[in-house]
Amino acid sequence: MSGEAKHTTPAPGATEAEPLFQVRDLSVVFDTPDGTVQVVDSVNLKVSAGRTLGLVGESGSGKSVTCLAALGLLASRGRVTGGKVMFNGRDLLKIDDAEMSKLRGCEVAMVFQDPMVSLNPVRTIGWQISESIFLHQGLSRDAAAKRTIELLDMVGIPNSKSRVLEYPHQFSGGMSQRAMIAMAIACQPKLLIADEPTTALDVTIQAQILELLSDLKKELNMALILITHDLGVIAEAADDVAVMYAGRVVEEAQVLDLFDAPLHHYTLGLLNSLPRVDRKIDRLSAIEGAAPPPQEFVTGCRFEPRCGHCNASCTGTRPEFTDISATHRVACKHPMSVSS
Repeated sequence: MSGEAKHTTPAPGATEAEPLFQVRDLSVVFDTPDGTVQVVDSVNLKVSAGRTLGLVGESGSGKSVTCLAALGLLASRGRVTGGKVMFNGRDLLKIDDAEMSKLRGCEVAMVFQDPMVSLNPVRTIGWQISESIFLHQGLSRDAAAKRTIELLDMVGIPNSKSRVLEYPHQFSGGMSQRAMIAMAIACQPKLLIADEPTTALDVTIQAQILELLSDLKKELNMALILITHDLGVIAEAADDVAVMYAGRVVEEAQVLDLFDAPLHHYTLGLLNSLPRVDRKIDRLSAIEGAAPPPQEFVTGCRFEPRCGHCNASCTGTRPEFTDISATHRVACKHPMSVSS
């Protein structure tokens, strides 16, 4: 990943800002032909205005489902079974569909993983962005069209006046992702959730997209949640990190603390699998085994089958969080020491 990481660190003695968005003990199940399966288990997350929360973990860990559930976007077979989702003092799980529809795309927006799937192939890019502005802000069609060109300029799409007339297939992957971001920020949301926004892009375009999101966050004073499995992206763009494994959050920390002193053995495994220029090794480390599918989640430590540091106390009992500092906590009965 090119470019220097830009992180927001609170000033010494400053108190942490009140979270704009907070997930409290959120649990989600899916109804399947084989029965009900719990895919998210009592997850807690929080992010404040002007900060970026990186939500990281392997595919299937529950990252995207957590955020989709929070915004009322679960597939029909999925349902929330417990918890709260607080945004600006309101529990989003208690508001009706009409109010949630007004909220989404206006105060809260989401950039989905694959822009070529999310964009309508038979509508121009300009129409798709201006329609969101027209519906949520009540501008005239002409004013919405003008604002669309301004947004494309803002996200770095050249020749915006002509490109608004083009269709998604005429855009490259990077340009499509920029168009999705333009659509998401059209109403200047307070919270933006970006789900794997750099997947399938080359490293140069990845860096540009991350820099764009960082600049927009500062300009609009947004809270940003960045969903990814790539710790390189986390190092580049996040202020705070929540590590998820098998439907649970296992470690939370500010980004520099997580990289300097990981406490959960899963977090360490993820970090050790990263290529680094300061280590000359023939082969990258790998975490033995694979993450379990939801139907095989256990009641105790879900990382136990892949962890070499467990004993009998790890079996059958869920590990509770231990606060190592005001900003770093871990759910593990045998965490690594801060000095290790």
